[in-house]
Amino acid sequence: DEDTNYVTCGSAIKLTHVENNADFFLSSDNHRMNGSGSGQQLVTSNPDGGSSSSLWLIKESHGKSPCKTGESIAYGAKIRLTHVSTGSNLHSHNVRSPLSQQQEVSGYGENAAGDTGDDWVVQPTRGSAKYWEKGEFVYLQHAETGVYLGCTTQAQFTQRNCGHNCPVMDHLEVFGRNSKDSFTKWKTDVGIFLHK
Repeated sequence: DEDTNYVTCGSAIKLTHVENNADFFLSSDNHRMNGSGSGQQLVTSNPDGGSSSSLWLIKESHGKSPCKTGESIAYGAKIRLTHVSTGSNLHSHNVRSPLSQQQEVSGYGENAAGDTGDDWVVQPTRGSAKYWEKGEFVYLQHAETGVYLGCTTQAQFTQRNCGHNCPVMDHLEVFGRNSKDSFTKWKTDVGIFLHK
C-alpha cells in the first residue's frame, strides 16, 4: 500500500543524519547543558543507532488540536517532536550552541508541554512529493526562528571539549543553522510507524 511509505502522526521515529558514510541519530536524555547555553536538556546526534534515547514521537504543533494517528505528514506541515524517554520536546531559541556557536537545540518542557519554540516545519530536499516519505531526506526548519536542524562531525563532543567523564563522548552537537546544506539533511527509515 502506497500510504505505508509515509511518515505519520503518532509514529515514534529515529531521525538519521548521514555524513562520511556514517549514520548519526538525533538523541537526548536527562543530561543538561551546564556551563554554556540555556542549561536545558542536551540534544545530540548519537553514533549508536541501537540506543532507545533516539526515539521521537511525531505530534501536532504547539497549541493545536491533536493530529490524527496514522495521518501522513505533508511537506510544509508544522510538527512537534517529543522525546519518547524524557517527554521533552525538540526545541530551539536564540541562544548559542556550545561547540559551533550556531543556534542551540535542546529538549524543553515536561510531559510534552512546551511552547512555540518546539515547532518545526518539514520541507523536502528535492522533488515535488506532497508527503514526507520514509527514507527520503528532509529539512526540519524551526518555525519561530527560521534555522534548520543540523549537525556535523566538525562539532563533535570529545575529551578535550567535554571532559574525561563526558556523558556524550563522540556524539555530535545538534544546532540550528541559517542555511540548508548537507549538514541539515535528515531522514527516517527506522521507527514504529502507525498507519490508518
